[in-house]
Amino acid sequence: MKKIISALTLGAMIAGAAFADVSINLNFRQRANLYTTTGGEGLKATKTALFTDAYSGSGSDNLAISLSGDIVAFDMQLVTDAATTTAWRSKKFAATVFLGPVELFGGLYADGKLNGAYRTKTDVDAGNLEGMDFEFKKLGSAFGASPSFFADNLVQPVNGKGESYALGGTYKLGLDNGAVNFNAAYVTNGLSDETSSPASGSLQGHGFAFIADGRMDGLGQAELVFKYGQSSLKNEDGDANVPAMAFGLYAQPSITRALILTVGGAGSVVDGTFTDYSVDLRARYQVIPKKLSVSSFHSYSALTDDGVGIVSPKSTKGLADASAVTNGKCGGTQITRNQILSNNLMVRYNVNDTFSVYGIVADMIGMGDSVKTKVDDAIVQLRASAWTQFYADKNNSVAIGLVYSSHNFTDANDAKAVNMIAIPVIFRVKM
Repeated sequence: MKKIISALTLGAMIAGAAFADVSINLNFRQRANLYTTTGGEGLKATKTALFTDAYSGSGSDNLAISLSGDIVAFDMQLVTDAATTTAWRSKKFAATVFLGPVELFGGLYADGKLNGAYRTKTDVDAGNLEGMDFEFKKLGSAFGASPSFFADNLVQPVNGKGESYALGGTYKLGLDNGAVNFNAAYVTNGLSDETSSPASGSLQGHGFAFIADGRMDGLGQAELVFKYGQSSLKNEDGDANVPAMAFGLYAQPSITRALILTVGGAGSVVDGTFTDYSVDLRARYQVIPKKLSVSSFHSYSALTDDGVGIVSPKSTKGLADASAVTNGKCGGTQITRNQILSNNLMVRYNVNDTFSVYGIVADMIGMGDSVKTKVDDAIVQLRASAWTQFYADKNNSVAIGLVYSSHNFTDANDAKAVNMIAIPVIFRVKM
């Protein structure tokens, strides 16, 4: 680690002669449970564990290097993630060229490229802690196989997850009372029809993404999303490698300075069939400036009758991780229903510059039919947590929480409830 940082520092000093700005940033976040107890009707006995990883992808070392000048900029982000590998790997390796109102970009992207303002994240003033307690669902469909999953991610193709290669540009159009940014990208994950498996849920071949983001003074801003590409999903006739598209519209109206509101939705079409849609509502209200804030987000995703056989009715990982403990990691239990409703409410109070307290309540409800069992009983996941966060400065902190989660699921025999109580701790270091 020291040798890597030393070499990169030397390289940055040399590159400083050619670039106006050179920066190296170290970003580290680690989450673990100091104590966990799990029990319920679905388990033979109560299980207790000390100091375990809290969920998949719980921690990562993140080293970012940025070289920027008047015409070109290079960005590289290295990450080591215990959930995937112990070796360093590229999370971002990209370049940007500035040509007046036009920006051209290209490279490898593993964590998205988007305007985060529309997400109105509940952890906006919680030190970017992420995770199930702070933002367990991004804008777009809750169904992982949906083409509109994570809809406003410019470099994520339809029906694709993980890293991708993108080449695109942004045109910035200035107006007398606002501005419009036109973003377009060609996206691929490098898989061909011959090497990709239809069951993998990955994009096969190539795709395109377009996002128009506009702002008008006094009215607010909005973005329009459209994506098109080849998908590994099967159509109604069982044919794989069919075309798919995703579309969405999100708005952030100007109401008061204290309120940030995002509302919108997305939809998907696979080989001419409208498969699913989603609606998102997010809000953050600053009750007392710099002291008390309330954040919430709510979403609803549903499969159409024709889409049930195309987009598998399985959600992204849920927020109640009690019944999904594997090798010490709690990954969140997926919901096999064709409708998903999720809600999250967070109240935060900053006592002073070094100490904050906040509480969070959330639920995720699976409704409608399950394709496998044809039952229509609701699957309910609940999560409630209380936190204290201590800051060494604005970038470095430690948060300690008390979490209760419950997963009530239905199977062929009986309804079972699995409950968990945990004491998580999150370390956040950035320099």
